[in-house]
Amino acid sequence: MKLIFLILFLILNLKASSNYVENDALYDSLEKPQDSETEDTLKQYAKSLFNFKAYNANYFLPLSYRYNGNYSDTNGHKAKKTETEFQFSVKFDFAKNVFGLDGIYSIDYTQNSFWQFYSDSAFFRESNYAPEFFVIFPTSSMDDKRFIKALRFGLANESNGRGGAEERSWNYINGSIFFQYKMLFSELKLWARLPNTNDYNPELINYMGHGYIKFMLPYKKHFVNMKFRYNFNKKGSAELNYTYPMFGRNDLFLYIKLFNGYGESLIDYDDYIKKFGIGFSISR
Repeated sequence: MKLIFLILFLILNLKASSNYVENDALYDSLEKPQDSETEDTLKQYAKSLFNFKAYNANYFLPLSYRYNGNYSDTNGHKAKKTETEFQFSVKFDFAKNVFGLDGIYSIDYTQNSFWQFYSDSAFFRESNYAPEFFVIFPTSSMDDKRFIKALRFGLANESNGRGGAEERSWNYINGSIFFQYKMLFSELKLWARLPNTNDYNPELINYMGHGYIKFMLPYKKHFVNMKFRYNFNKKGSAELNYTYPMFGRNDLFLYIKLFNGYGESLIDYDDYIKKFGIGFSISR
């Protein structure tokens, strides 16, 4: 039964990118109304048009192996070192240039889940939910050679939604500066935690730190993403992600993930983790 669910999940993700083409064919086969507003309504319905976009990488890793230490038990379940990991992340741009500063106002949602698929009961060891509001201000045009490309400011929450003793959550404000030097892109992100009256994890910030620096390098069809987080107390982390197009497609990618350090998931934020995962993604 677990194998059937896994195969269905893979098929649905492989088919997701082709839905738009199929919807185009469906809409083109319809008889069009004379009124332009009615036609727009019909088009939105037939094509299911909406303004959601990929935000962080949307990936599925059938094999994610922790090769250092063990996971903590979850509700009496013993977690294995090998599991399945996936992430879903979208954003919605709802306003632009409100105050004449060319800012783009957005909300985003990211969910990262760790599924003990290879255990007898196939339980979810942990899921982290992260909604956010942010605004990004471009600082240069296409012909501008300035080093700083954009500024970003956000208000975010991250939680595992468990409640009680296993609740892990925090609210924070953040700001980022985006840079480009030739084909090397980077982001310096800093955050500050907001007070929480029900603080189940007061030491979380000691492991999550106060920011990160990320480097992104595209080379031909390869794309490498490296993120480093350090809190000046030896509790940081390093993460490397690599993607490459699969089967000649531009919407399906080989995805390799390496993680070393603290804060990979909220439930084990204070646990040192070394992990390797391989699978595919439908966005970079």
